[in-house]
Amino acid sequence: MSVASPAPVVAASAPATSTTPPPRTWAFINRRTGRPQSVVCLDGCTINHSREQGREVFPEDVWCWTWAEPMTLPVNENGIPEEMAVLSTVIKVEPFSPTISQRLPYAVVELVEDQFIENLDPDGYETLIRTLSDRLDQMRETHRRLVEVRAAYMGRSASAV
Repeated sequence: MSVASPAPVVAASAPATSTTPPPRTWAFINRRTGRPQSVVCLDGCTINHSREQGREVFPEDVWCWTWAEPMTLPVNENGIPEEMAVLSTVIKVEPFSPTISQRLPYAVVELVEDQFIENLDPDGYETLIRTLSDRLDQMRETHRRLVEVRAAYMGRSASAV
């Protein structure tokens, strides 16, 4: 075992229930050793691994993830609003990564299209959620003030006419 060909970290998992299909198991040919190497997918993995199965692959290029339903909002980047992904989250694992922390599942959050916060362990992800929650509280307060300011402004505008 070396950094170039590390052993995957295997975490204990809960037993599969009758509604949860067992994780997929497949193999690829380790491009460095020429030997078959087995992979057990992350529960709920949404990647089609057919391009890697039975083929020569660098182990660090193997990963699994679960993809959440995308959410988009109209973002005005160049004067014309266009729908862009916001706050999309995947759970990802790279079982043969040279970065040890990536050998266990972690979260990747796409704040807005192509802008990511990566490598979030459960504590880091909770911190992000709490930070966004605090920002939502501030946005709700701004909304309340907007309603008040707008009503006052419209009242002055109506009485000025």
